[in-house]
Formats: sequence, structure tokens, C-alpha cells
Amino acid sequence: MATDDEAALNAALGEEILAYQITELLPEQRVVADLELARCSAALVAHILLRHDRAVAAVRIEENGDPDERVATAAISAEGAERDLTDEELDRLDGLASNLMASNAAAWRPLCRDADDRRGVYVLDLARALEAGRDVLVRRAARSG
Repeated sequence: MATDDEAALNAALGEEILAYQITELLPEQRVVADLELARCSAALVAHILLRHDRAVAAVRIEENGDPDERVATAAISAEGAERDLTDEELDRLDGLASNLMASNAAAWRPLCRDADDRRGVYVLDLARALEAGRDVLVRRAARSG
């Protein structure tokens, strides 16, 4: 079952994707939409993984042959133990990690506890990602209220 924050982030992600792809945005508006897209996606990755496994603290994200093509590949516990993602987790995460691109690295890279740009391997800290998601929701509430 999705939490209220997860549902709100899914709605926000949909709106950001729509705005980014369809709306004629000024360059600075496109940058903001791209950054919010990354924050929403990172937070949703965290929500999905934690819903399936409360012991997960981070997720390994790897480039998939292209600096703008990323996939989630492993769940990491607080103790550093790694496990492959389940088929269900992979299905649910499909597409979210690909929203973490070079163009919006300013939004998601600070959420990583480890980053190896040369190898294209990043460790997204789920607590940081959740906090970024909460920040997105606070900003959106402030704009609408």
C-alpha cells in the first residue's frame, strides 16, 4: 500500500513529466522541472524499496551504457550488505532510475552517499531521498496555498 507521501509524489512526478514534455517552458523553468523530476523519482525509489524491505538503506544505481541511462541494480542494508533487486522491485522501479540524468545531477547526486562517476555507479541514500521528496511536497504545497 502506498503512503500519502508516495501518492503525492507520484502525482507530482506525473505533473513534472507533463510540464517537462508538453508545456513550453522557459529555459530556467525547464531546469527547475528537470530537478524536481529527479527529486520525485529518487524519493519514489526510496518509498518503493522501503515498502518491500524496511531494512534497505540505499540502492545502487548504475549507468546502463549511456550517462543518461541509469538503472537500479541492488538494495543495500545499513550494514552494507547488498542483494539483487527482486523482479517485483525491478518492475516497480522501472523508469524511475532513468529519470536520474546528467542534466539533473545537481538534484540527485547530493542524495548519494557514494558516487563513482568514472564507472557510472552511484549509491542513493534512501533517507536523503525521502527528505528530498518531503521538500518537494512542501514546496508544491507552498506554491498552491
